[in-house]
Amino acid sequence: MELICLTIPFWLQRLSCLTVSECDMLRVIESTAPNLTTLDFFGEPVQLVLRESSKTLTIYSSSETVNTPMVADKFLDIKHLNIHLGEDYDDAVTPTYDYLSLALFLDACPVLESFTLIVDQSDMQHDSVFGNPSLFLRQILQHKHERLKKVQIIGFCSAKSMVELTCDILKNATSLESLTLDCVFGAGTGAISDSVRCGPSKSDKCWIRSRTMILEAHKALGAIKTYILERVPPAVKLNVGGPCSRCQAMDVML
Repeated sequence: MELICLTIPFWLQRLSCLTVSECDMLRVIESTAPNLTTLDFFGEPVQLVLRESSKTLTIYSSSETVNTPMVADKFLDIKHLNIHLGEDYDDAVTPTYDYLSLALFLDACPVLESFTLIVDQSDMQHDSVFGNPSLFLRQILQHKHERLKKVQIIGFCSAKSMVELTCDILKNATSLESLTLDCVFGAGTGAISDSVRCGPSKSDKCWIRSRTMILEAHKALGAIKTYILERVPPAVKLNVGGPCSRCQAMDVML
C-alpha cells in the first residue's frame, strides 16, 4: 500500500511531535491536531495543510528539483521554520532550484519569528552572483515578514538566488534583529569567531570537504561584502562565518 495523503485528525490531542520519512509517494500532509507543535519532514516536496497550532516546522529535503510554490493557505501559527536542503547525486543542491522562492514560504507564515536555512553540499553549481554583473538582483514585491526577528543561513554560498533571498529578507523583515550568514556548513553558529572553527583544534581535518568549497566559501564572503553588507540596517546584528585559518592557508596553496 502506497501512502499518498497523510491526515492527522483533530482527536489526536496529545500528539505534539511528528516525524515523516521514507514515504516516496506522499503528496499531501494535512493536520488538524491541536497540539502538534513540531513537524519534521524528510522527503520530496509535498503540499502541507496545517490547520491548527503547529509552532515549529522543520523540513529536510535532498535532490530538490522544484522551487517552493506559492502557498495558497497561510501557516497562521508557525513561529519557527527550519529548512534543510541536501545535495543530489552530483554532490550539489540542484542548480535549477531557486532559493528566492523560499521568500513565498516566509510570506505564508505571518507570525514567523525565526527562520533557519541549512544547505549541505560538496559543490556549488548554481549561477554565481558574480557570473554576469549586468544582471539585476530580482525582488518579490508586495510582501512583508513583519514579525521575523532571527534569520540564519548555514552553508551560505555565492548563488545569485541565495543572495537575492538574503536581500529580500533584509528589505522586508521590518523587525529583524539578527542575521547569521555562515559560509561553512557544519561548523556551528556558536563558533563563528573561532580561528579554527572548521574543526577540532588538534585535528588537521576541517568541516569543508573539498577545496572547491573552500574557494566557494571565499566567494560567498565576497558576495556578502559586495551585495549584502550595505543593505543591513543599523539595528540588525550581522554575524558572518568564513573558513578557518587552516582553510585560508590551504586556499593560498591552490
